[in-house]
Amino acid sequence: MPRVAALQFATGTDITDNLNTCLRMIDVAAAGGARLMVLPEFCNHISWYRDQEQAWDCALHLEGDFLTAIAERAQRYRCYILINVSLRREAPAITVTSLLYGPDGSLLGEADKQSLMGHENDFFVPATRAGGLVDTELGKIGFIACRDGISFEPARRLALAGADLLCNSLNSFAFDEASLHVRARAAENRLFLVAANKVGPLVPAEEIPSVSAMTAIPEALLYGAGESQVVGPDGNALAAGARGQEAVVYADLPERAERQQLSLGALARRRPLLYGPLAGQACDPASDAAERIEIALLDPEGEGLGAIVRATDLLRALPQTVELALLPAIFPVRNAAHDWPLTAALCREAEAQIVEVCRENDIQVCTTIIERGESGWQHTGVLLDGGGRRMAQPQIHRCPLGLRPAGRELQVVDLSWGRVAILVGNDSLYPELARMAALAGAHCLLAPLSPEAAGRAGCLRDLPLLFSARAAENRVCLASSALSGRGGMLASLEREFTLMTPWPERRFDGNINKPLVTLQAGEVTIGSLHPQAAANKMISANTHLLRSRAHQSTARLLVTEEATL
Repeated sequence: MPRVAALQFATGTDITDNLNTCLRMIDVAAAGGARLMVLPEFCNHISWYRDQEQAWDCALHLEGDFLTAIAERAQRYRCYILINVSLRREAPAITVTSLLYGPDGSLLGEADKQSLMGHENDFFVPATRAGGLVDTELGKIGFIACRDGISFEPARRLALAGADLLCNSLNSFAFDEASLHVRARAAENRLFLVAANKVGPLVPAEEIPSVSAMTAIPEALLYGAGESQVVGPDGNALAAGARGQEAVVYADLPERAERQQLSLGALARRRPLLYGPLAGQACDPASDAAERIEIALLDPEGEGLGAIVRATDLLRALPQTVELALLPAIFPVRNAAHDWPLTAALCREAEAQIVEVCRENDIQVCTTIIERGESGWQHTGVLLDGGGRRMAQPQIHRCPLGLRPAGRELQVVDLSWGRVAILVGNDSLYPELARMAALAGAHCLLAPLSPEAAGRAGCLRDLPLLFSARAAENRVCLASSALSGRGGMLASLEREFTLMTPWPERRFDGNINKPLVTLQAGEVTIGSLHPQAAANKMISANTHLLRSRAHQSTARLLVTEEATL
């Protein structure tokens, strides 16, 4: 079982001191038996500069003393070392680059950061191509850096290229990076992930008061968040470091062959020919969406006609302030027995009665049904109001119920309070679709869930994590409802979001974009969403969540397996 280690430490403004820290931590990790060591981002110098000249002076040469010393340690300990530094390219270009050194001291692979964060855009240039994948006896190691892990594309590209272990070098003060984005990248690809983050000041110590005043970030939070971790394919940490403390975080991983089997299910049922919109430009969500709406998640007791009657009773009893109700997928049928004519008949009855309630109570309802389409029985998400179907979205990915996918595109529809898309059944497990909805200007994703679908996908326990990540990385609200509440939740958005801008309503608490989550419980769960907040996707200066995403990885997501082979 290969032992991996995430090295968590501070760096400052003295490059020699920083090298000595790196070497000291490598020595500790080697004494602990680590075969692969992952170091944080910006190991040579903290990412804070007076001007471009200083940034150039602090950047490294590939053949310079700093990296030569790192290579020597890799050779000495017969291990793999992944380090991230600012690297000189053709003047005046500087990249933020991850470098993987092998047991013989050679440079095995490199990857420039694809999407830069905030003031990094003032000093560095992004990658011109995607990299970061090396085949070793430990496995096929893929690596990314910090902001690239907030976007699903780079990790997905590496998983599709065969990576069975992901590594992420971080330079982050955000608590939600470790608790949300790092873990989601592992879970959605069913891979192990090693993430190493900084501790200590992320700006020169003497400048902390002035930087705090300028950015409105409390002084105590201008430090690396730590919480380096090794994450399993279920999104849970196998081992994690504390906040603010130097540490080496170890974990023993399964052998390569066992790890490779885990990711196959997460990738096999993708439909890349339908993901073309990922290559397009983002459509700005309308800024006149409702500031706040109330949504009800319903889980009616009973089965068959009894569940339909109970659902209509619950709908009629909702407060008038509720504008939309979400029912689980195929809610009248607790255990689909593949008697599709009977199931379809129940769905038609449910739809007719729900439309009648919508007409009486001026409410909209989203659920899914089984119906006969052009190519046979299909699973369809429907959005209903008093006039009938406002939207019908056939499932796009293979349905574990045994039905063929009928959807050819992801639709969006404009409601009085915002633009929405429906993720039908286990379509919700694919980050590609959430991104496509966001690029189309959606304010909200609606996900009626089938426990059978999610359970067979192996992700049932991961759904709150995955849904929170979808909401955060796309800045969209999300509502899901499930039988027995298994995966049902509301994920709303903080209205104040952009770093280095005034936040009158809330004080920065270390979380940049962690969704406000309400878990479904009981027959009726009512909560609020903030659709208007989805219009703001500027995470920091010069950094737009969608326009500044890692475009270099997008092309690989649109390639079919046959074309790759």
